[in-house]
Amino acid sequence: MRALVARLPAPLREALVLREMEDLSYRQIADLVGIPIGTVMSRLARARQIFGAAWRRSAAGEERRGR
Repeated sequence: MRALVARLPAPLREALVLREMEDLSYRQIADLVGIPIGTVMSRLARARQIFGAAWRRSAAGEERRGR
């Protein structure tokens, strides 16, 4: 999971880590990073989309290898 997160572009990774791992609110992230709350929301949506697709590809690869 960490490798998938590490592959995200830095602004997306930052938002995702602050929200999902550090449990900050959207407002707290916006204030900390210095961006509008709407930008936080769009970065999180994009990060989750990219992460989810990578997770599914990873899981499919493991199934093909018999794990």
